[in-house]
Formats: sequence, C-alpha cells, structure tokens
Amino acid sequence: MDTLDYSIYLEKPLILKGCSKKSVPQQIYTLAIQKLTPFAKSIMFGEACSAVPLYKSK
Repeated sequence: MDTLDYSIYLEKPLILKGCSKKSVPQQIYTLAIQKLTPFAKSIMFGEACSAVPLYKSK
C-alpha cells in the first residue's frame, strides 16, 4: 500500500466496502484509513445505502 498514489482521492468521499466472500483482516481497513485520511473528504464503511461514517475532513 506504500507505493499507491493516494492523491487521486483528494477531496473525494470514499466508501470502504465491507462485504465480501473473502475475509479481510481489520488491520487492512485500519491501514487504508490511515493512508487515505490526509486526502479524502470523507471515509465511510459499508454499502452506499447504509454506510457508517468513519472520518470527515474539517
């Protein structure tokens, strides 16, 4: 995840999709949030119709 260009998410609302047939460790979501927070306008978790807000820029 260190080699990705996160600037493409600058000032955009993001949803981390949580449903999958494969298990994703919580540490991956934590790392994603840490990497995306400086760029994203907001970060939510879940499906678009019922997403839970995790972060919102000021």
